[in-house]
Amino acid sequence: MGMSRCYSLMKCLLILFNIIFLCVGAGACGFAAWALWDGGAHEAAAARAGLCALLGWGLALALGALAALAGAARGSGALLAAAVALLALTAVAEAAAAWWGAAHLPQLRLALLQRLDHTVRADYGVIHARTQLVDAIQHGLECCGAGDARDWQGSAWARAGAAPLDLSVSAPAAYYYVPASCCATEDAAECARARRVPWASGGARGLHAAACGPRVLAALERAARAPLLAGAALLAAHAAALLLAGALAVRAQPDHRYKA
Repeated sequence: MGMSRCYSLMKCLLILFNIIFLCVGAGACGFAAWALWDGGAHEAAAARAGLCALLGWGLALALGALAALAGAARGSGALLAAAVALLALTAVAEAAAAWWGAAHLPQLRLALLQRLDHTVRADYGVIHARTQLVDAIQHGLECCGAGDARDWQGSAWARAGAAPLDLSVSAPAAYYYVPASCCATEDAAECARARRVPWASGGARGLHAAACGPRVLAALERAARAPLLAGAALLAAHAAALLLAGALAVRAQPDHRYKA
């Protein structure tokens, strides 16, 4: 009776863990697929490789979770063994990614700043989702440009004509425009005046003076505790699920011994 209750508890815990893994894996697949579809043609090779790795990890995690759920429901040793293999693979990938991230933190910060600069200069006004993201960053963090407002001078948004040009004979000294999300005021007329910045200037009255790069890094560092805790919890759940799946797989193996 006690062994039966213990087996049922192990099965319930395994099912619970793998429902979580299935949701996480499906979410990772969905995000990676969306990111590749949304801007795949504009991504650097390293970014595409990272998204493909995330897609592969999410797919392996989801398949491992499905195998574990089916194996627990049917009492199949083969399915549970397959689940152990897939879950072990994804757990090793998670641990390796965590180690690599900790060892390359300065390079990751630099890559993030470069990615933000590229998004401002090349993707804003071209890829809708990234245009919205930059506007949200500039408005929410009260900043303008990755490094400063000069980032908008030669941007794809400016070259596409989103920033109006005055080519008349009586035109004032050269200037450039910045998006409305750079404005520090809610007044539309004042914002329209502030958005026209002298060409040699890195900002103007009525605009956010701070650069977005350092503020994005600071905001991510403040928000990193929850994902780090979630990652640690996921690794712990992986370890527990591997033990449970292994124990159930052994129990589910048929007894091939001949009886006397």
